[in-house]
Amino acid sequence: MPTFRFVHTADLHLDSPLRSLALRDASLAERVGSATRGALERIVALCLAERVDALLIAGDLFDGDQRSMKTAAFLRAQMRLLDDAGIRVFAIRGNHDAAAPVTGALSLPPNVHVFSGQGGVVEHRGVALQGVSFAERAAPQSLLPKYRPPREGMPNVALLHTSLAGAEGHDTYAPCSVADLMAHGADYWALGHIHARTVHATEPWIVMPGMPQGRAIDEAGPKSATLVTIGEAGIEAVPHPTATLEFAHVSLPLDGVEDWDRALRLALDALQTAGAAATAPYAAVRLRLEGESSLAWRLRRDAAVFEEELRTELTAAGGEIHLERLVLALGGQGAAAQAGGGAGVGPVAELEALMSEVAGDAGFRREADEHLGRMVQALPPEIRDRFGADAADRASALEALLKEGGLTVMAA
Repeated sequence: MPTFRFVHTADLHLDSPLRSLALRDASLAERVGSATRGALERIVALCLAERVDALLIAGDLFDGDQRSMKTAAFLRAQMRLLDDAGIRVFAIRGNHDAAAPVTGALSLPPNVHVFSGQGGVVEHRGVALQGVSFAERAAPQSLLPKYRPPREGMPNVALLHTSLAGAEGHDTYAPCSVADLMAHGADYWALGHIHARTVHATEPWIVMPGMPQGRAIDEAGPKSATLVTIGEAGIEAVPHPTATLEFAHVSLPLDGVEDWDRALRLALDALQTAGAAATAPYAAVRLRLEGESSLAWRLRRDAAVFEEELRTELTAAGGEIHLERLVLALGGQGAAAQAGGGAGVGPVAELEALMSEVAGDAGFRREADEHLGRMVQALPPEIRDRFGADAADRASALEALLKEGGLTVMAA
């Protein structure tokens, strides 16, 4: 059996709008805004460097109501590079593609084959490839009945955009189970839709490649496309980094740290360590300061100063690491004591005691919970659970918000 090699990707969301509202410097915002294009360029470069037979795109190449023909022109240029190298492209439309007006007006080079909503099979270099596109954005039923049986005497590869049995943060689309896919008989299932990379099975291979470029801090971590080799020895699937900017979360304990400059140095070291660990050329890091420190009140009061000093140090170091946001989760002495008075002494202590009394009032807490409920309902469905998946979690989230708000007010 001749060797067949391809790159499997999905969920590029080309030119999707910047979602990280916390990004404050223009250079970083611009970099994130063009990052999805950079990821596709790296995917194409991988295809060319590895001289693969095909590129497989398992849906959501575009991003919903994307209307820019500049996006289409960029995509055509990248596909032509593959066409010139004799590399075929096989794609299906996902839920976001079905909603993108630019999709219908798109003219692509002859090397690109987009499977229709009825599906179909294409043989290429001794391999049978098939897929089914979303005809509409909604796909509440399984698409598996539209897939053809495997072709005998050759490897079979199938593309499918699906939420499988469901995943946190993702709506249900073309639901099916891993067992359903295994029963079909394809040798490799090239999935798309879930943004985290997961290998669900290896006999047969069922791979969700994850998105190749994160767009916000909730899409943190390494991003990749999967290089697949089908040969006499079986199938090998290896992730290759594709992101041009990687988001990361870092927690830094400041227990016992009492000196501002030492806290600044520790924070800078933590950011640089995260940048060195990233697989992308640039890193955007959300830094959380936590623990018990006598600096807690001062850091809350002067958080903007601390942030600016950190950003200045990072810029001086080369600008490859960016502070996406500073989160303060520090505890310490009460605000009155840190402001210079003893516990229970002076106007600051009186304000602290009054706020504590108000926060414990049943009517206030009921009103605060109502406000939280309205805020959660205004959020996208996929992130609502961050404020509690049940009543107990919701109560804990409210408690944390009230505590955080009180500390912030006291430091202001």
